[in-house]
Amino acid sequence: MRFRYSLLLACACSLSAAPSSQAISACIAKAGSGYVVSQKIDPTLLHGDFDGDGKPDFAVAVVRKTAQGVVVCRSSGSPIVLGAGRAFNEMINLDFAGWRLHPKSIKVPRGAGAGTPPILKGDALLLEWESASAVVYWDGARFVWYQQGD
Repeated sequence: MRFRYSLLLACACSLSAAPSSQAISACIAKAGSGYVVSQKIDPTLLHGDFDGDGKPDFAVAVVRKTAQGVVVCRSSGSPIVLGAGRAFNEMINLDFAGWRLHPKSIKVPRGAGAGTPPILKGDALLLEWESASAVVYWDGARFVWYQQGD
């Protein structure tokens, strides 16, 4: 099951065109000073429709000083910083070990004591640590954290 799920995610990732390096640099610069692309996370970039508006967006794993996070670059609207020195889900350093796209078309499984799984408006980010994971998704107004496992 895990293999099939990973294969579906890999297929979904390849459907939208990757942004240019200029677009990535411009978005990170617009997010604020001091953000640089993470050298720890591979891949450093994910693309999908994160806000559910039907237009391609992308997310970049970044660091600012020693804090890791994500800059979500939406096709419409300003970039949104999650972590990397800014509070998101009461953390300023997300320090995830890996990440991948969670397509809107795949139902979010029930998390560990996290309540009813969300119904996605757009694609989501699945952040992973050694023994935990979380789905980060757009609720129509902001990005929200849904704990998957501990």
